Formats: sequence, structure tokens, C-alpha cells
Amino acid sequence: MGDSTTKSKLFHPLLVTLVCMGLGVTLVWASYHKVTDPPDFAKIIYNYKMFPPSLIHVLAILFPWFELVAGVALIIGIGRRGGALISIVFFTTFIIALSYNLARECPTICGCFSTHEAGQSLTVEEKFWEMKKEIMLDIGLVALSVYAYVGLLINKK
Repeated sequence: MGDSTTKSKLFHPLLVTLVCMGLGVTLVWASYHKVTDPPDFAKIIYNYKMFPPSLIHVLAILFPWFELVAGVALIIGIGRRGGALISIVFFTTFIIALSYNLARECPTICGCFSTHEAGQSLTVEEKFWEMKKEIMLDIGLVALSVYAYVGLLINKK
């Protein structure tokens, strides 16, 4: 009985909904500049030096729309579990990509909430610091996304 009560408090539907909405707003906000300026986002993807040139433009066009749709789903509640699952995948992907570039000492800007041009004025050291901060932020966002997904499963929404 204690475990069920703890679960119902930890995954209270209102709290799960608020987390979903916060994640949704974050994804919509992150997608805005990418949707409105795909060439800028293509430059960011290129600077990761992880994808073949033939895929960069396709990723720059498709990726932000998936991000936007996942965010909207989390906000409005239609397809919320799918939105939470996509957010887990996205934020985990960002962690892997940034960590990979840190490990090989390839400074880049995340592109999650900024433009390619905004990163041009940063020094190499500042880019590395920003990358580390983005990884920490993304770890928190993955944790919130997992919480939301589990909460939605428990509350069957």
C-alpha cells in the first residue's frame, strides 16, 4: 500500500502534466530558430562534423519539425507519450553529440537554443564551456523526459 501511495504522489497527474508542458515549451522554443532558418541550422549540424554532407540539409529541414511536433504534443496532450519519448531521444542525442565533440576536442555550439552566428564570437574555451553547460542542461531534460514518460505510463495518459 505504501508503494502505491508514494507512486501516486510522485507521479501525480497534475505534476506530470506540468512537466510535460514545460518540456513541450522547451522543445517548441528550441525549434523556433531552426524552423525559421534551416540554412543556419545546417551550418550548426555541419560544425558537429558527424554527418555526411549529403544528409546535412535533410536533417536541417526535418529535425526541427519533429522537435516542434513533439513539443506541441507535450503541450496539448494529444500524443503526449510519443512526445515524451521523442524528447528522451532528442536530448540523449544532444548529449552524445556534444560529448563526442568534447572528447575529440572539436569546439562547436549546440544549436539547441542559439544560432550559428551567435557562436561565431565565442572563443574556443567559451565554446567548450557552453558545450559542458548544454550537456548538463540536456541531462536534466532527459531526466524530466523520463519522469514524464513514466508518469504518463503510470497514469495511462
